[in-house]
Amino acid sequence: MNIKELPKPPHWSKAIGVGIVVMGLAMGTGELILWPHLVTKYGLSLLWLALIGISCQFFINQEVARHTLATGESFFTSSARFLYWIPFFWLPSVILLYIWPGWASSIGTTLHELFGFGGYMMWAILSLVLVLVLTLSGKYAYATLEKSLKIIVPLFFIILVGISFFNLTPDILLEAWHGLISIGHIPEGVPVNTLLTAVVFAGAGGMLNLCISLWYRDKGNGMGLYAGRISNPITGKTEAVSPIGNTFEITDENMSRWKGWMRYVRIDQGLVFWFLGFITLLLLSLNAYAVLVPKGLIPEGTEVAVVQAHIFGDVWGVFGFKLFLIMAFLMLFSVMWTVIDAFARIVSDIVYTQVSISSPTSHLQKFKRYTLSHLYYATILTILFVSAILIPLQQPLAWLTVSGVLGGFTMALYTPLLIYMNNTKLAKPLRPGFITNIAMFCITLFFWFFVYKLVAGLF
Repeated sequence: MNIKELPKPPHWSKAIGVGIVVMGLAMGTGELILWPHLVTKYGLSLLWLALIGISCQFFINQEVARHTLATGESFFTSSARFLYWIPFFWLPSVILLYIWPGWASSIGTTLHELFGFGGYMMWAILSLVLVLVLTLSGKYAYATLEKSLKIIVPLFFIILVGISFFNLTPDILLEAWHGLISIGHIPEGVPVNTLLTAVVFAGAGGMLNLCISLWYRDKGNGMGLYAGRISNPITGKTEAVSPIGNTFEITDENMSRWKGWMRYVRIDQGLVFWFLGFITLLLLSLNAYAVLVPKGLIPEGTEVAVVQAHIFGDVWGVFGFKLFLIMAFLMLFSVMWTVIDAFARIVSDIVYTQVSISSPTSHLQKFKRYTLSHLYYATILTILFVSAILIPLQQPLAWLTVSGVLGGFTMALYTPLLIYMNNTKLAKPLRPGFITNIAMFCITLFFWFFVYKLVAGLF
């Protein structure tokens, strides 16, 4: 890598960016489906596992960000430096994990309930069109995503807190507190595979955590400032993006700046993603518990949101019904858009890097005329087109099972890679401390246990 100056970090008060994008990503995964389902069926004594799950992802996100801020490289490029074949595992994995348009179907059902006309197909396709319009509306892809989520996520959070104010009682809050401190207690009858999956996806999960490296790079954080950004070929001037990163000399000034950058990451991922993300998971679970348990209802999948909306409407009328559906739409749309963005970034980054480093005789040379921006926006269009075609097929159960196993396996693979990369490829003063390494080691053991239980359950 070339040696360049480490940029100055911004003031800590401006450390709200990628964290809110990851929170937007996390709101509709385990928070919407898995945890409300588990607590309505087995009680609030499981909440301590949700806290552990999202805490694990805080450490993962921090370590992904550490390497990118120090080098300006994406995780996918850095991991290929010593496992040359690994991009050919990441590429099909991200496609298998995120190609099915489950969020679009859920949005279609939610908007049909909200407006009372049109089929779910119509609303699902319109939601995909809205993603395309928003993506093409700004000069820089990441800036457009972050600015939009800085509106969507707080609006969703305000509505959720308002609904919780009317739904939750002191008794439920006390029971939730006991659930958070009941470490080690698991009620009888809880399916181990379902519980482990919920812990893994208490946050983002799968390969989505790795996209943090691409978002921090595109935001120009740390050494990512020298990498270039994905810019809209229509509305902005295309920038050259280098797949190869840069490093900096270990000086007193640079180390002072480095500490500022790590403080920035810890606030961004700790305050926004971890703290607000856990509050969101907690409130969604408690609202489901408060509304559904007295009715004896344990809905499956995205029925959780729709059923709660109807019950909330019985108490607060049409206003309550519509308000809950608006909150569900904001949550689902933020997830869908962020997943599509992450999908496109990962695919385009891997392809672009392979093309950039290919030999002059390689068949990949013909793609060198395309920039990373071209690849990103072409991938966005492809994903939206394929999603529109796949919506009527729903998501086959077999494919959902494969996705669950693959998501856990990718996490079991990349957590030890992160430990290795950050403890051997970075200069010693930039490496993680003892507590972080212990946490990452325990997280790795958990994910390998998760994979073992999932695979054992299939045979």
